[in-house]
Amino acid sequence: RDRLRSRGLGDVYKRQAKYRAIAILRQYCSGGREIAAITAEKLGIPCYDKKLAELTADKLGVSVEEIVKYEETLISPLFSPVSLRSGIDRKKNMSEAVFEAQAEIITNLVKKEPCVIVGRCADFILKNNVPSLSVFICSTPEQRIRHAFECHDIPHEEASAILKKMDKKRSDYYRLNTQKEWESMLSYDVCLNSGRLGLDGCADIIAEIYKNS
Repeated sequence: RDRLRSRGLGDVYKRQAKYRAIAILRQYCSGGREIAAITAEKLGIPCYDKKLAELTADKLGVSVEEIVKYEETLISPLFSPVSLRSGIDRKKNMSEAVFEAQAEIITNLVKKEPCVIVGRCADFILKNNVPSLSVFICSTPEQRIRHAFECHDIPHEEASAILKKMDKKRSDYYRLNTQKEWESMLSYDVCLNSGRLGLDGCADIIAEIYKNS
């Protein structure tokens, strides 16, 4: 027991946990990104979100800005005139190339060490590769609009339309790549309402499930 106390909490969780990763998907402006970071900090494991765009850009030989444009978004091949690094199948459109590259990167990261992955169909990518806990974060419309204004400088009068637009993009992307419904609770192990539970409350629940698995 004393030996366990002398170790970092992250080391203990990594050794004992059933799950190798936590995949957190989220409604736009539900606080999912913040919850993922808080959860990772509580468990002492890495959190991959924006870093995934950098890793994907390096793999495909394009700019990070180009990757961000295609992440979790369906774009017609007609509007994907990007020259990829040699070795990448040029017959694929950019959306397909980004998804496949991120699937490989996410799988390799999780096999290397336990971590938290934000979005990018990570639950589906890891399902048959690595034991993972899938979580969906939603929130009340009022809380999401407030978050949009406070964290993204989205005007109140535009927030509702933008939230619907972004959710639809993520839903369409998820359905195409997983054949599942993005907002269906049947698609995930856990669904949490951050508007009612709070960011820290959601992180506490996820961390406890992970630790006690």
